[in-house]
Amino acid sequence: MPLKKTKERNHPGRQGKLIMPVFRNMTIKHKLISIIMLACIAGLVLAGVAFISWEWSTFRNNMVQNVSTQAEMIAENCKAALAFKDAEDTKKTLSALHVEPSIVFGGVYTKDNKLFATYYRDYAEIKVQPNELQSSGFSFNAGFLNVFKPIVLDGEVIGMVCIRSDMSPMYAMLKRNISVIIAVLFLSSFVAFLVSSQLQKVISRPILSLAKVAKDVSEKKDYSTRAIKHSNDEIGLLIDAFNEMLEQIQQRNLELVDAKEKLEVRVKERTAELTCANEQLTQEITERKKVEEELRKAEEKYRTQFEGALDAIVVADVKTGIIIDCNPAATRLVGREKSELIGKPQRILYPPEKIEGEFSKTFKQHLKGKQGQTLETQVITKTGGIKDVAIKANLLEIEGKKLLQGIFRDITENKKAEQRQAQLLKQLEKINQELEDFAYIVSHDLKAPLRGIKTVAEWISTDYADKLDDNGKEQMKLLVGRVDRMHNLIDGILQYSRVGRVEEEKVVVNLNELVTEVVDLIAPPENITITVENELPVIKCEKTRITQVFQNLLSNAVKYMDKPQGRIKVGCVEENSFWKFSVADNGPGIEEKHFEKIFQLFQTLTPRDEFESTGIGLTIIKKIVEMYGGKTWVQSKVGSGSTFFFTLPKTLSATDKEKQLLTASSRNASAP
Repeated sequence: MPLKKTKERNHPGRQGKLIMPVFRNMTIKHKLISIIMLACIAGLVLAGVAFISWEWSTFRNNMVQNVSTQAEMIAENCKAALAFKDAEDTKKTLSALHVEPSIVFGGVYTKDNKLFATYYRDYAEIKVQPNELQSSGFSFNAGFLNVFKPIVLDGEVIGMVCIRSDMSPMYAMLKRNISVIIAVLFLSSFVAFLVSSQLQKVISRPILSLAKVAKDVSEKKDYSTRAIKHSNDEIGLLIDAFNEMLEQIQQRNLELVDAKEKLEVRVKERTAELTCANEQLTQEITERKKVEEELRKAEEKYRTQFEGALDAIVVADVKTGIIIDCNPAATRLVGREKSELIGKPQRILYPPEKIEGEFSKTFKQHLKGKQGQTLETQVITKTGGIKDVAIKANLLEIEGKKLLQGIFRDITENKKAEQRQAQLLKQLEKINQELEDFAYIVSHDLKAPLRGIKTVAEWISTDYADKLDDNGKEQMKLLVGRVDRMHNLIDGILQYSRVGRVEEEKVVVNLNELVTEVVDLIAPPENITITVENELPVIKCEKTRITQVFQNLLSNAVKYMDKPQGRIKVGCVEENSFWKFSVADNGPGIEEKHFEKIFQLFQTLTPRDEFESTGIGLTIIKKIVEMYGGKTWVQSKVGSGSTFFFTLPKTLSATDKEKQLLTASSRNASAP
């Protein structure tokens, strides 16, 4: 298991996944330099590893060969001494090993592996002998080479020579070679970096030049710009293709400008045609509904998915009325098995009172060839339960035999839903009638007396102007103001009641133009400036409703302005899937405790004698915005001003085609 994990960790694909993000975020200059550097370093590392491996193998082989030769010589010279048990002579023979500095131990063993004579290097601090003896050959152990040679006399092994050689020189040579290779690697990498830094310009310079031209074209929309070709290689071909693409885009841009001008003329012509087409559309809708109904019936008529149909299907013989087949949905509908239906007369499906009634009449008409009729009747289940169904029957002829196919759809729940819907519709009609009656009373019975009161008050103020003192005139003026306030209050209530109830046609509205119209309508004083901070979107909505929103917000900002130099700003930003609009002023501000109160009906924060206000405007704004799926809120600080926010979903945004039509209409309207 650990070995498997190690292999997965070192998998080339996984390493590639780790390296690719690094290269992906590098500039092309650094990518080229990195590729060249990696190739050079990889080659040098591979060559160094191969060289070290070869040196290591060669040194080991030579060392084994040299020590083996020494062992053979000792074995040859010790035959006589070992045979006569002359240990001193054997030691003298072993002392010849001092000429080889790396040999730290030499020993002669008897044939029963007992040590007979030894030799140790003088500088060896620890006198170590091999742990295990071999009959012949060599072994590497703990940094030493152990060579074993048998001593043979007259074909008989009388003993064994063991020589132990220190491998430190070989390790020193290995470290020295590694140091040299590392030094060469660093020096070569530095040279490769210098060379690659210069050579990469051959590829990166034209690509960077092409990228700069592409960026300029994207930002400035100047399609007349062309990239300079530096070479005739693949990059040169890419630059030629890019310039050709710019040429095509420039040509198509000119064609689009020309097409746009022609389109404006065509739109004007089509407007007249659409007016006539709209008149024909009403007639075509009625005819289309008839055709759709016929197509729906034809589709149901030729349905052949029998077993898999969700509706119950029963096939009966025309002459006998015997059921010859049915699908699983039919068995579930009446709660009977298929064997209980096939071979039985089809009247088994219906309650007794329906057999000789309307269904019997319709069945006979089908037999005469009147197909495609839909009949609502009832069927009876095995347990005696009654279900409402809709039946559609078709005459079929299979192999000369006439059959009647009946399609049954359970509409029991539909019938119940229709009853509930009918009750709800009656309640809704009653509520709508009450609202209409209320609107009529408000608009006629309440406003008519107010007009009379205002007229009489104005007559008295005019006819008795010389008889009324200042207090009387002030009271008459106050009376007229109260009448106007009541009139505005009634209008506000009517507007509030119509929001969401009276649906208007949705049109494409350019909010930049709409806000300008609202500002002109309000006509703010010279000391108050209203500015639009950024581009407002074009949306499709009820123009009257969105006008009410901006008109109420801007009117309130102008009305309550208390600064000598009033500043009102209208802004809009994108926030997720909504447009967030803002109307900010530097007026008196609102205390935080009143943030919720001001959006409630009839709520005002100033005395009505100071400012004429119905307390309905912000309530209407809140209701309109929520009707479109947005929300309203306010941020304010007393003395520093207020900012009213509201959001509208981006789903109201007009399409590009609608924006073009709106622009064309605006141009036609402004043309002399």
